[in-house]
Parts: sequence; structure tokens; C-alpha cells
Amino acid sequence: MACQGQKTLFSDTFREVDASWGLDSPDVSVEEGKVKVKAQPDISNLLIYKGLLFGDADLCLSVRMPNTVSNSDSTMAGPIFWAQGYDDYYMFMVTPSGYAELTRKVKGKWIDIIPWRQDTNIKRDPGSTNLLEVMTSGETITAMINGVKFESVKGQSPEGGGQIGMRAQSEKDQVNTWKFSNLKVTDLPVPASTAAVNPPAPAALQPETTPPASTRPAADPAKPGSGQAPAQ
Repeated sequence: MACQGQKTLFSDTFREVDASWGLDSPDVSVEEGKVKVKAQPDISNLLIYKGLLFGDADLCLSVRMPNTVSNSDSTMAGPIFWAQGYDDYYMFMVTPSGYAELTRKVKGKWIDIIPWRQDTNIKRDPGSTNLLEVMTSGETITAMINGVKFESVKGQSPEGGGQIGMRAQSEKDQVNTWKFSNLKVTDLPVPASTAAVNPPAPAALQPETTPPASTRPAADPAKPGSGQAPAQ
């Protein structure tokens, strides 16, 4: 279970188009509750929601693998967070080959926070869906794959919060179709250890005779080396 905060800050079932996404690219469409991205070869499509900013939050997004892939290391997709525009954002990506990474793009430069790493929790079958989750608390980023922790690291949160979004990149020689669904943002879940910090106060003593009371896409050049997974 993901995004279990008590308050939903934002959600989109993609049953209708929200103009704040600016979905006007021929490579992007909305159908049957999913955003379908068919990025051109060796190009990525970046979709940023411009209507809200988020600081401490829990972001969840379902990501469906392409049905057809030639090189499963060189196509990727996942959520965007802490974005301040199309040239400054963080992303959490997975590939059909079962690799994941946390990366930041800032002023046109790529910074690999957690370089490509294989994760057995990624569903790799064609057309399979993975639930990707990113929790941001202060300067801490915690990434999850299908409810299992991938990594927790320190980052640089934008003052006043950042935008969220989605990114999909195709292989160098063919178009890959990625689908996104069930986008949800909640406040941070309350840790179980603190859920009952203040238990109910005991009832006041009574006489003994009284019984007790009974939550626009941009064409972005492919990330250099983005299709190169670590040697196995």
C-alpha cells in the first residue's frame, strides 16, 4: 500500500484532461484513465504539472512497461519531483531490464544521485505495471518500488516546494510506448510508532457505586548514458 497519508494533496485519474498539464504534444495522449507517451527515438517527453507546488509529500505513480522493446536498457520512465521547470528537476526512473536510478537535472547538467542499480522488485514483463513512490521530507528523499524501499538519500528541496510530473524516454532506434496512471500525492504517513503518542486520558475517578464509562510536455534530449545499466 502506497501514499497512505491522512490527507490527499492532489490526485489525477486521467479520465479528463487537466489544462495544467499542457498536454498538447502529438506524442502524448490521455485514454482510459492513462497518460500514453510515445516519445520519438532517443528523445524523452517531460510532463510537468504546473498547478501546484509540493514540499513534504508522498507521491505515487503507476508506470506500465512497453509491450515491445528491443534494447530494454535504453528506454525508461518514472515520476518527476521537486521540479522548478524543464531544466531543473529530480526523477526516479526504471527500465524494462529491471534497473532503477535517482537522478537530478540542474542547469542542463545531469547528476546521478543513485546510479543505475538492478532491483528485483521491478516487474519486468512486457506490459507489466510498477508502482513507484517518492516520499520527500525536509531534505530527505525516499524512493519505493512496489511498496519496497529502493533507497533513501539527501537532496536539495526547492524553497516553497516543487512541481511534480512524469518522464518517458524511448530507445535510440525505435519508439516505445509508456503509460502512466493513478497519480496521487498525500501528506506524509504517520509512523506507526508515533500514531498513538497521546493516548486518551483515563476517566476521572468516580464513587465506587458508579459503573465505569464505556489523500505542456516538453521534448527533452535524452540523458547522456541513460541507457547504460551497470555491468552485471
